[in-house]
Amino acid sequence: MWGKVQTVGTISEFMNVGTVTPFQTLIDWALHPVEHAKETGTNVAYDTIEPFLDVLTVLSYPIASVIMSIAGLLYIMNFKEKSVSWMTKTTIAYVLIQLLPSLIKSALQLI
Repeated sequence: MWGKVQTVGTISEFMNVGTVTPFQTLIDWALHPVEHAKETGTNVAYDTIEPFLDVLTVLSYPIASVIMSIAGLLYIMNFKEKSVSWMTKTTIAYVLIQLLPSLIKSALQLI
């Protein structure tokens, strides 16, 4: 079992797996121009708003942490209903903000 070497293909076959030649890409574009224009437009639109989404997702963690800490202090000070409400809203908002890039990308692809 350990001493046997089995060759399953050549290096050139391994290197060519999954590659698309530029000619095939050109033919695919010529046959389906609307789909490629739609995909390109979607990518351009998402690439335009992606930096803002990145900043939003990065800033959401410290802001949510501060709000959760304040809600914890409110809970300790016997404002339980208000603190649980803050925790719930903060958790839902944080999860939605983290999912926002993927939601926007899928919404752009549906259009």
